[in-house]
Amino acid sequence: MQRENDTLVRVHREWDGWRSAEVRIGDLEDVHWFQPSGAPHTLVHAFVPCRAATNGDIPHECDRSSAPHRLLVCVLKRHTVPTVYAGLARMANDREALVFGRRLLGERTVPSPSRRVQSPPPGSR
Repeated sequence: MQRENDTLVRVHREWDGWRSAEVRIGDLEDVHWFQPSGAPHTLVHAFVPCRAATNGDIPHECDRSSAPHRLLVCVLKRHTVPTVYAGLARMANDREALVFGRRLLGERTVPSPSRRVQSPPPGSR
């Protein structure tokens, strides 16, 4: 039985590019929604190490002194198994909710002690 993180997913460097590669789901980092210039809507994107491709090629300039790089890649719904895509979309939604929540808190993940709402002492009402 194949572990979920070992499942292969096809990725593209550009949303409308013809070149693609397969990477392990476990190699996808920072899964998020992004709408590239010219794209009709937001698409699932993630970062992968440049050496993560198991099949195919992710075109990029690779200088051995700075490799491996993190590359922005696109995961297209039409090239992905529906259950896998649904999981990636959920991850992108969760990340969006986390980022939105941080913005609401003024970029803080946990309110500082001075901003915490204090309960009134018992009997003070």
